[in-house]
Amino acid sequence: MRQPNQDIVHMLLSAEQWLHAGPPPQVILDQVWLWKWLIIGLCAVLVLKVIVIDIAGALLTALLMGFATLMLKDGMKDMPKYALVYAVLCGLNFFFDLLPLLSELCGRTTRENDVKRFPAIFNGTFVTQYTVTTKVTSFFDPRLGFAYNAESMGMLLEPIFLALGCYLATVAHSEIQAVLPSAGADDFPDTSIVMNRARPSADQEARLRSLILDRHSNQDANPSYGQDTFLHFQGNAYKLNDQLTDKRS
Repeated sequence: MRQPNQDIVHMLLSAEQWLHAGPPPQVILDQVWLWKWLIIGLCAVLVLKVIVIDIAGALLTALLMGFATLMLKDGMKDMPKYALVYAVLCGLNFFFDLLPLLSELCGRTTRENDVKRFPAIFNGTFVTQYTVTTKVTSFFDPRLGFAYNAESMGMLLEPIFLALGCYLATVAHSEIQAVLPSAGADDFPDTSIVMNRARPSADQEARLRSLILDRHSNQDANPSYGQDTFLHFQGNAYKLNDQLTDKRS
């Protein structure tokens, strides 16, 4: 039988006991089709980011798509582990993707730098001319090529699916927390048992006090009291080789 203090340590160290065991709630199961649309949308955003050679954005989108796929495996059994983390990731990325979208939705601003160097004009001095051309174009413009419009489409689709992922993960986490049993007094071991076992009774305290007083009085009367005494060996000493020789003879 385990001691109460071992129960306390086991309760503090085992974090998975607070996770939902079994299938997720029915509300989450009814939203499976939305999770599948989320994965399809993130896959489309990933393709668009690869086309415009946005390596960092493509890796981040692939991470979110992998998390969503992992949470849908085996009947959503891993949903309680990753729902909160996924909601936070989608919320942060949605915030950082929404700001540039709002600033460029009415027109995308592109800048081109042109550097020209002229030969010596006076006393061997070269003249370098820097030209910065700023252009404001529409968000979608077929004249600017496929890569430009693919980047615009990616900027528009990514916040939409990130908001969907944040919503689905938040709902899943809330529903899972709602079905978990609340931590009440019965979930924690009774610490009074530990305190009562650690404190001796009144009779034990009196007996222990009397033993301590007797020991001190005996030590004052006889200083050698309580010390270990040794008896010297007496008799004939034999070697092991001698005994073996006697037995053989």
